[in-house]
Amino acid sequence: MSIAASVNRTIDRAPIGRIFGYEFFPQYQESPGAVVRAVNRGVEARRLERVEKGRFYKPRKGALGVVPVSDEERLRDALYRNGRRVGYVTGPALYNRLGLTTQMPKTVTIAVNRATQTKDLGTMRMKLLSRRAPISDSTVPLLEILDVLRDARKVPDANVERVIRETTKRLTALAPAKLKKLQRFALDYYNAGTRALLGMLLTQCRMEVLLALKASLNPATRFDLGIDPDEWPESRTWNIR
Repeated sequence: MSIAASVNRTIDRAPIGRIFGYEFFPQYQESPGAVVRAVNRGVEARRLERVEKGRFYKPRKGALGVVPVSDEERLRDALYRNGRRVGYVTGPALYNRLGLTTQMPKTVTIAVNRATQTKDLGTMRMKLLSRRAPISDSTVPLLEILDVLRDARKVPDANVERVIRETTKRLTALAPAKLKKLQRFALDYYNAGTRALLGMLLTQCRMEVLLALKASLNPATRFDLGIDPDEWPESRTWNIR
């Protein structure tokens, strides 16, 4: 079977409305040029619609013509590629999902391991924010915790003490191995304020704190969160006010 015929057969079997790239075609690794040409012919024949460079979907035909790809599918495509997690929702949309704020932003921020860019999807905007931390199904819950701690003062319409109290609940649910990995991620990918706040919460909860976490902080640096030292007595140990 020719490459063109094989590509057309794969298109026939593709789910309607699902975004995919050239990697969706088994022949792409061996014959990328032939696959690209065949896919482009599929676009010209309106069997496929191009969402953006290198990303396509098989459209549904409605009474008024081609039905646009859904925002939900665009979001899924930003979070997963080839069944593998490549991004996660962060920022205000994450804080809303965690119940830390009632505000639902018009722009959904997604942390990814590629370049930062903003996409206007019509009913919402998507901002892909470049991050260095490894993103997978197992690391996302840890990165979400660290993102909340990093932005504790920036959560819309939320009291900072309530934010860290709710985050403490998530910390206490983690197994010791996960807590160590969380601290390593904080050391490798997050700022000093995040590391100090994490150290304070771990100390307050009588959890094991890696020596490197405290050693990574400048003892002369003070972190202003506006929290009550009587409620958070360990804040003094970590130079948090």
